[in-house]
Order: sequence, then structure tokens, then C-alpha cells
Amino acid sequence: MDLLNLEENQQITIEKEKYKILNRIEYTEKSSYWVEYKLQNIQTSKYYYLNVELSSEAILYETINQTKIDLKMNIKFQNEEFELFEKGTGKVKTYYGMTDVCLNDEVNYYEYKSKENLQKVLSIEKWKDKTQISIGKIISFSKIKL
Repeated sequence: MDLLNLEENQQITIEKEKYKILNRIEYTEKSSYWVEYKLQNIQTSKYYYLNVELSSEAILYETINQTKIDLKMNIKFQNEEFELFEKGTGKVKTYYGMTDVCLNDEVNYYEYKSKENLQKVLSIEKWKDKTQISIGKIISFSKIKL
């Protein structure tokens, strides 16, 4: 299963929920790359993001309307402790679908894992003109069906 090359309007199932792919953004950082898809849950119409790397896991995120979080090694969010496990700068290499990015846009990202639930991830993306905060969970590729 090639989760790095899904197509616009393709439907996928993640843990028994059906989603439609709305867009795809490919990011590069040094010699690595990853893909992020914007998804719409077919039943609820809510939007999600699926982040896929070259491993056997993906992360399904939901954007939250939290406006400010201080960037430090450990942060408390919704009464839970999160610890920084990855940060860097990604550059938009390619994309398709309706999106608000342009080629070569850069994003500084900060990924935090919950200390209580290691499958839970908090993501902070700092773009030139906005900050996006999302909460997500790690999904095994085996739980994603085309």
C-alpha cells in the first residue's frame, strides 16, 4: 500500500471511519520527506490531516482552535503533559488540491508526545503568517485501508 501517493477525491478508511482526500502537500527537510493529506470524514464532514512518513506509522490530526501555546520542552495541554520529541523546518515541494500553501513555503514544526498516552501527539506549525495547532494520534499503516 503506497500511502505516499494517494489521489485527490480518493476514499480511504482509517480505523473503520471513511474519509475523502481533499489535498496533498509534500514537504522536504534535508534528505527526508513526508506527505500531509487534508481529509474530510464522509459521515461527519469534519476535517482532519493525515501525516505520512517513510515508516510504518501515520498520524491523524484534528486542528484545534487553541490560539497560543508556549514552545518549550514540556507543555501542559488539556490537563495532560506533553514532551517535545521532534522539531524542524519543512519546505513545500509539491501539492495538489485546494490549499493555502505555495511552492517553497517553509513551516517550523514542533511535535510533542503525551507522557500518559504515547499514541497521542500535539503538533504546532508556525507559518510566516499563522500558527496551526493540532491534536492527533499515531495510526499503524495496518489500520488504513484503501
